[in-house]
Amino acid sequence: MWSLEDLKYIDGGGSFDLLVKETEKAANGDELLKLELLTDTVLRGFIDMHIRKAMERKRLADEALRKETNKNELQFRFLNFKIPKKTRSSVPVPAIVQDAVSKPESKNSSSMKRGFVEVEEDDEEIEKKPSVKKQRKADHSLEKKKKKIKTTIKKTNLDDQRLPDPVIPQHFQDEIDKLNGTDVMLVGEKEMTSTDMDKHQGRFSIPRGKVRTHAFLREEDNPEEGIKCSLIQPCLQVITDLDFKRWNMNDTFSYTLIKKWNSVACNQKNGLQKGCLVQLWSFRVGLNLWFALVNLDLKHGEDNGASGSTGITDI
Repeated sequence: MWSLEDLKYIDGGGSFDLLVKETEKAANGDELLKLELLTDTVLRGFIDMHIRKAMERKRLADEALRKETNKNELQFRFLNFKIPKKTRSSVPVPAIVQDAVSKPESKNSSSMKRGFVEVEEDDEEIEKKPSVKKQRKADHSLEKKKKKIKTTIKKTNLDDQRLPDPVIPQHFQDEIDKLNGTDVMLVGEKEMTSTDMDKHQGRFSIPRGKVRTHAFLREEDNPEEGIKCSLIQPCLQVITDLDFKRWNMNDTFSYTLIKKWNSVACNQKNGLQKGCLVQLWSFRVGLNLWFALVNLDLKHGEDNGASGSTGITDI
């Protein structure tokens, strides 16, 4: 990951100061979150720049091809009028011979003219071939560049075409089965930050760069307004009436859990602290959105007495 000093000079200083202020405001003092947001925004700008350059190169290639085609059409029209006249022999021909061959000669003359035109048309086709090769070469080069850009975009783009999600731990799956939960999906994986553990912030966030899928949201969901949800904590206790929201910032965003999050962060049974690795899973109970927070650093059975049955806690 780039450092803040590396990102500072990524665009020559142009709009970077403004971007830093916006991300500082969004990160609420969390340096790690701010750096993640900055890195994501700069990478998107870098990719967009290369896409624009590729589109400009394609436009120039198309314009050059159009000019070449117009030039060839003009040459073809001009050559059609260059039908040479029959060359007369300087040697006198006897009258009898002239009478004998006058009609065939006329026929041959017409044939010669047609043959000459056909040769010129063939020559015209030969002249066109280099431009066709040139076009194919330009198209092939542009296609390679497009593939390269698409590959880069796929590596950073947040869509649902990534590798299959890992399997949720079995003890969480058991609790989901007890609730008749369905559509289990991994939303994201990240390390806990100081902001996540700050009581004054009261929120847990997953920045865009850590999101694995958006498919857990349905058409009727409105994350910008907020969605009521419930959460299975790392200790397997359930807490209800949390709010799940999407916070948009310039060209990036983050998913957040707010309202009652402090009850999760301060629960010692969950073993949450800065730097521990967690996964946020989603599932549905009927039409209702649920989440499960898995602390990968918390060994099952060492969670301070979490029982095998889900206890619903409305804190």
